[in-house]
Amino acid sequence: MADKVHLHPKFKKQLATMKGQANAPSIAADRAEKIIEAMIKGRTFQASGQFRAHSDKRVKNSWKYDLGAGYRLICIRTKQSIYVMHVGNHESCDVWLKTYSKKQPQNTEIKMTTLTIRDNPKPADFETVRSPGRTPDFDDQYLTPIPQEYLRKVFCGLVAG
Repeated sequence: MADKVHLHPKFKKQLATMKGQANAPSIAADRAEKIIEAMIKGRTFQASGQFRAHSDKRVKNSWKYDLGAGYRLICIRTKQSIYVMHVGNHESCDVWLKTYSKKQPQNTEIKMTTLTIRDNPKPADFETVRSPGRTPDFDDQYLTPIPQEYLRKVFCGLVAG
């Protein structure tokens, strides 16, 4: 699990430029900031926002977030860190990916802004969410768990071996 988010200095300049523009660039910059905030709050890398992320093969461990209207956010994930490297329109992101193809742009001497990822609280357990004084529902009263051997017979095509 990654514990740090690193922001490249050029990324911050690109984001500020986009925020200064009207309409689509400004909206895309806001979406990029929301994705970064979600990362810092400890949400998983792929699910840190309502925007779809796609892996890109040109730069190892890189992800492109679609910010809408042809704008993208490029991040690189390692075991310990998430590097937010570039934001811009589709063409500038494509040029960036071509430039750093087969390289590791996160391994640089450039000083990046480092933010610590807050620990995500454990997801609520279903049993603890139920109120202790509740009446048992139909499933609890009348349905018994199905043994594994029966499930394997019924779903033999799904379970191989």
